[in-house]
Amino acid sequence: MSIQQVKLVNTVLDGPVREVALEEAKENLSRNQNTIMIDEEAWITVEMIATGALSPCNGFMTREDYSSVLHTGRLADGTPWPTPLSFAMAGEKNQEVLKGLKKGDVVTLINREKQPVARIHAEEVFEYDREERAQCVFGTTDKRHPGVRSIYERMGERSLAGKVELLNRAYWGAFEKYRMTPAESFDYFYKKKGARTVVGFITGANPVHRGHEHIHRVALENNDMLLIQPLVQLAKPEYIRSEHRIQAYETLINKYYPKDRVLMSPLRVTYIFAGPREAILHAIVSRNFGATHFAIGRDHAGVGSYYGDYECQSIFDRLYDGGSKELGIELMAFSEVFYCCRCGTTATENTCPHGKQYRINISGTGIRELMRYGYLPPKEVSRPEVSRIGMQGIQPKGLDENGGSIYPVGAIIKKMFPFYLVAKRLGGQLREKPLSWEDLTLEDVERALMDVRENADRILRDIATDVEYHMDVRRDMAHQWRAETAEYTRERQLSLIKALDEKVRSADPNADNKMFQSKAEAEKELEVAKAVYDSMPDGKIDNRKLVWNPLKYEEYR
Repeated sequence: MSIQQVKLVNTVLDGPVREVALEEAKENLSRNQNTIMIDEEAWITVEMIATGALSPCNGFMTREDYSSVLHTGRLADGTPWPTPLSFAMAGEKNQEVLKGLKKGDVVTLINREKQPVARIHAEEVFEYDREERAQCVFGTTDKRHPGVRSIYERMGERSLAGKVELLNRAYWGAFEKYRMTPAESFDYFYKKKGARTVVGFITGANPVHRGHEHIHRVALENNDMLLIQPLVQLAKPEYIRSEHRIQAYETLINKYYPKDRVLMSPLRVTYIFAGPREAILHAIVSRNFGATHFAIGRDHAGVGSYYGDYECQSIFDRLYDGGSKELGIELMAFSEVFYCCRCGTTATENTCPHGKQYRINISGTGIRELMRYGYLPPKEVSRPEVSRIGMQGIQPKGLDENGGSIYPVGAIIKKMFPFYLVAKRLGGQLREKPLSWEDLTLEDVERALMDVRENADRILRDIATDVEYHMDVRRDMAHQWRAETAEYTRERQLSLIKALDEKVRSADPNADNKMFQSKAEAEKELEVAKAVYDSMPDGKIDNRKLVWNPLKYEEYR
């Protein structure tokens, strides 16, 4: 898919126009007229609109666009758009200002320091139904859902529609050096780098892990550039703090990726918690920053168990006749990534035939909670030099006074170590009855983690060592002690066979095994000894044959 740049919105005021607008804003403020104080979240949304990140939207939606988006996933003119853009600031004073507005009024937006930061050219003010909004956007009206809860806690009953203009951009603090507008990002890819295809990847506030890395590498294998956009700030407090995640990403990019083919441009953006619909929004944002393709995993923007597996991928085709192509971007859908110790690499159900006893699942939530309990995750799911940074950003730190965390400890095993539930050890025999994750304790987590640390890379190594020993034509690298031990073992087994052969020849066929061994039992011993010898050197033997004793244990007591 070749790039066709979207016509990007740019309503950032500059030069004389900005100076005039600032004077008008100060005059409104002095008269306390048509002025609304906004929080940082609203300021960031305004900035995204004005800089073109949310193109083609140039402001907050009218009632017609709002209703159309809720019920069809499109603006009133048919343009695909998944989530409503509303300016409905809570608070009696703010709602009174909205109530008194008429079309053509200019509303000044100020920050907490009472500095003008933006303005809205009022088009209309309308009331909306909170329950309808929740059901259409989030698929539920359950107030335990963070997005639904936000409607009732942060939004007023009236919404202002109109074009926005940005007067001052928010300061990004530690992220200032990374910030780029969509236009700057587009120029970087196509004018400076000469790229033809760019894969966009937007990621939330969980730790950086090798599931992400798997997606990145596949993207880079078949495309020119990779755009990584971590969402920073304004996340739930239990997530890993943004500064740590950005540093972890830099470590991954600097140490493991071709740096000249990867651009990290964080999005200082709010979380909508809209699941599948938010996935569509992220694809549009990625497109606006210059991506031709959008990489999306199994549960992009997922929230708890509110959405089904891969619903964030299937929604594109459900809402739009042309799927993601109607948005102007190609979808790169990925299955759930895990680490298979038998394959010795990250894999998916599409590429790995091995059972759960060989798997370490790569779960951002599981990794985060493992860190919270004070354990560095296995190297198979997260690079150690990356994890050490992310672990420092865990909030809240450690455990509560009862040794618990925000996530059930057994769920860590369910999320990350499925082998422990079904097998006696990593790569081992299956349990007769799988364990129930609800009954597991921190000791089980420690056992599973220790098993992974000791044996995850041993499975493939043991197979390789065995095959190398038998197949190396030149024996220069063969372990001499192994050859000597094998030869001596064969000699002793032959000696045992000769001794048993002699015993069989001299055994009393009428003995009852009480004082003297019967010939039949001696023959069983000899048969097993020969089977063991015949299995050398490859060790292939039915171990059940070693249980040769035909008598019941009671007869020996």
